[in-house]
Amino acid sequence: MFAWLRSLFAPKTPAVDLSQAPAEPTPSERAPSTRPPNTKPWIGVDLDGTLAEATAWQGMDHIGPPVALMLRRVRLWLEQGMRVKIVTARAGDPAGLAATQAWLKAQGLPELEVTDRKDFGMIELWDDRAIQVVQNTGICFLGTSYFARPKAPILSDEVAERTFILVGSEPKTPPAGPRHSA
Repeated sequence: MFAWLRSLFAPKTPAVDLSQAPAEPTPSERAPSTRPPNTKPWIGVDLDGTLAEATAWQGMDHIGPPVALMLRRVRLWLEQGMRVKIVTARAGDPAGLAATQAWLKAQGLPELEVTDRKDFGMIELWDDRAIQVVQNTGICFLGTSYFARPKAPILSDEVAERTFILVGSEPKTPPAGPRHSA
């Protein structure tokens, strides 16, 4: 109840006008030499929990409502001519594949490739379960949030060896400017 009351009196965040914002950079190959020639690049977007809300399992043909922000991103990428594939375990089952295609159509998206596999063309994966690793190092990015931590155990010596980058934990540097002595 107190959270509800606080929400009534909390300052309202004004809507952000993105029309004047600079365009997001197009994802590019991180290491072009690792990909066979003539492979078309694509962005992978997970379905459940990323493009569609994760809901309690109700069968292969039930997919949750769209996540508006991700839907807008996918539409923008497609408008910009980027290739997008939906990456979901549902693609391994004919009923799941058909349900996914029907869901995409219901959201006004064109017929996109739906797969349950990565290939050499994938340049990026948007997924609610992924932990990003710095290429060729094994060093992972961990956030300070519970949701940005791996569920799998990390090595016992990782904390001592600092084999991860704790995003959001860097110390804040004081603002630059004149210092006054007392």
